Amino acid sequence: MLARGGALSPLSGLGNTHHAAVDRLKSGIIEGYELGSVHEYKISKNPIRRLWKRWKSGPANVNSKSKFHDITHITDQEQAGLTPRNSISVITVHDLFHLFPNTRNGISVGEQNPSFIRKRDIDRIKRGISRASLLICVSMDTKQECEMRFPGVPTVWIPHGIEVEKYRRNMARPKWFNEGKNLLIIGSEEQRKRVEFAVNVCGGMNVTLHKIGAESSLHAKNQICELAKEVNCKLNWVGKVSEDEKIAALQHADALLFPSIAEGFGLPPLEAYAAGTVALVADAPAHNEIPLEHHILPPDDIDMWRASILELQDESAEVVKRAENFSINRWAERHKEAYDSLF
Repeated sequence: MLARGGALSPLSGLGNTHHAAVDRLKSGIIEGYELGSVHEYKISKNPIRRLWKRWKSGPANVNSKSKFHDITHITDQEQAGLTPRNSISVITVHDLFHLFPNTRNGISVGEQNPSFIRKRDIDRIKRGISRASLLICVSMDTKQECEMRFPGVPTVWIPHGIEVEKYRRNMARPKWFNEGKNLLIIGSEEQRKRVEFAVNVCGGMNVTLHKIGAESSLHAKNQICELAKEVNCKLNWVGKVSEDEKIAALQHADALLFPSIAEGFGLPPLEAYAAGTVALVADAPAHNEIPLEHHILPPDDIDMWRASILELQDESAEVVKRAENFSINRWAERHKEAYDSLF
């Protein structure tokens, strides 16, 4: 049984990984294992009803259904309160930011001042993780932190899988690309993503920086656009795009900039590699586990980032080969080994 709480959209990060797990189990790609059922529920607008489902009815239903399945797999750590008490259970842990907030490079990561209700919720999540049979960690950094925070709970490293072939289809060059170098930054405007740093890097350079992704807030967007004017950065605020539009942009870009200071995994650099494009990545967990060594840059060294942009060259063969280490087939093999270990 695959389990989560509220049914998040497949366009969201956690929603996408849940849907991918459902589809892959249905396809039979994990040898010896099949999907028995999926536990989820429609997200209510009523906060009291949401809390009841999250704390009471949801865990009760999963605990009851788990008796009819060999494994209960909870697809993200935020739903660890669903962990059944007397059944074999697996939790995929993407990150621990919100359970153990910290500060990296002067930027707050995670919920620094959670409400009283959220504190109780976090306690339930931690207890759920502590009683799991196995934690599947999407990065080595998260695996190490899980071993420190939850000693005695077995862990295994299984990075996200990607359909490399999907990124190799020939796509037309985006009409909004300019002459000269076209760079991408993908993601929200959360502080940890450091879009402002990318804008400062590109300031005064003969490049266009295209910002892709849904806005966190209009205020954040306006601040970043104002900064771009101040530092003379040619910023093209693209916003939300379709999957095909994103792949086309990745294929035709000169590079992806990924200056984030904290990620559970960091999928955009891997997507760039699969598309045959260089990803310049800040040396920070856990996205620094993905790229080739010379694409990993000091988080705050603007001059080195600029030099790397000026020295860009075609490395498509090398980066695609690296992306193939994260293929869906390898993902399936790793999950089979993890599930087998429970028996």
